[in-house]
Amino acid sequence: MMDAPICDQISCPLPAEWNGAIAFLDRDGVINIGKAGYINKPEELVLLEGSAEAISSLRHAGYRIAVVTNQSAISKGLWDESRLKQIHSTLRLMLLEIDEDAHVDLIMTCPHSDGEGCNCRKPQPGMLFEASQIIRGKSHSSLNWWGHKPKPINELDLVVGDRKSDMGAGWAIGARLFRVNEHNGLSEVIDRIIDGEDGDDFNPVN
Repeated sequence: MMDAPICDQISCPLPAEWNGAIAFLDRDGVINIGKAGYINKPEELVLLEGSAEAISSLRHAGYRIAVVTNQSAISKGLWDESRLKQIHSTLRLMLLEIDEDAHVDLIMTCPHSDGEGCNCRKPQPGMLFEASQIIRGKSHSSLNWWGHKPKPINELDLVVGDRKSDMGAGWAIGARLFRVNEHNGLSEVIDRIIDGEDGDDFNPVN
């Protein structure tokens, strides 16, 4: 049986009443600068400018934060889950050093490579479904990811990513979709999110 995605959950305070929605954020190219050949150790993490403040803004707007990231280096044997936890622990600390409200509730990681047939590697929506189940405390049936955009789990749910695979996973759960340039990251779209713009940066039918 294939391993499930790796979950790293922390109980975080909310600076505002939860609006019932989740912001699903990709990691590399959205929160931190991506690197060819993976982020292999905590020392290689460099936050994108404004990412901590943007996460704080989301939390002040009432969102829970779930980071959903593909990291096939684990499947390839380049490093293990212990190294992943070190990287993510450092990421959390770096965010909070900049803004005390830049908490991340949950980090879901797909450790698999392309071709392994898992349902968690984006553009598959498995990590998003599982994150939603953990945060909301209830399960969701699978949704059709082709054709018309599915009815969202929550009308305010959103996905921010820098790749088509991020958008595909978000489309499959009916989320608002915000695609960013990997050099700008989350800060590029935070005003659009907070202002309530639709967020329709992807359509797999077109």
